[in-house]
Amino acid sequence: MKELAALEASLGGGTLGLAATCAGESVLYQAETLFPTASSIKIAIVEEVFRQGLDLAQPVRVTEADFVGGSGVLASLTPGVALPLGDLATLAITVSDNTASNLCLRAVGGPEAVNARLAAWGCTQTKVHRPIKFKLEESDPPHTATGTPADFLAILAQLGPETKKRMAQVSDTAMLPRLLGVNAYARDLRLAPPPFTVAHKPGAVSGVRNDVGFIEQNGKTLTVAVFTKGCPDPRWTVENAGCLAVARAVEQLVEHFFRG
Repeated sequence: MKELAALEASLGGGTLGLAATCAGESVLYQAETLFPTASSIKIAIVEEVFRQGLDLAQPVRVTEADFVGGSGVLASLTPGVALPLGDLATLAITVSDNTASNLCLRAVGGPEAVNARLAAWGCTQTKVHRPIKFKLEESDPPHTATGTPADFLAILAQLGPETKKRMAQVSDTAMLPRLLGVNAYARDLRLAPPPFTVAHKPGAVSGVRNDVGFIEQNGKTLTVAVFTKGCPDPRWTVENAGCLAVARAVEQLVEHFFRG
């Protein structure tokens, strides 16, 4: 898709990577390029919780030392609260809670366990390097995780129903669902086309905007991973150039696969 190069140019010096598949056809654009994953890696962490068959009802005490800033709600709660592991998995995906994600990562055995699973899936370029933290030591890797769009397409193909269910509850519309005309009430409108169903996990850090997931309509599913990095736009708003590039890339894919 030639339009993807134009979208990459809109990043002002940043890089765009994309991998998508639908009905046996694939679209790849710099799909083997390595990107910071930001919070999109949380789908692999949460999937590992379910793959290991851990007790989802097991209460996990959240101490003040566990609190991580950024996205989520747990760091605003009273230290010492205990939540079931299954609820932490839900928070890690639905509101991208950083504290919950770290606790899930700890529960499965740390980065090594997730990386072993990724390697077993053939996703050898994608790795979790450390828990989420914002005050880095000199020895800390610069990113929580890095990966490629191609690997994330394979990761999405491995996800089970519990992780997908939580991805469907994500309310963030800054990127993947943004230009799709998703209408929660469309099924009630007799003349409206069937709405798109979206299940996804966005991620964002400075210079990086990513989104990965599934778009479905009438039984047809588009699986997509869109990553950006190096975008100089500093805005933490939906008008960030990275957010717009991801949204427009997805719009082009939907036009190609669903309306072409």
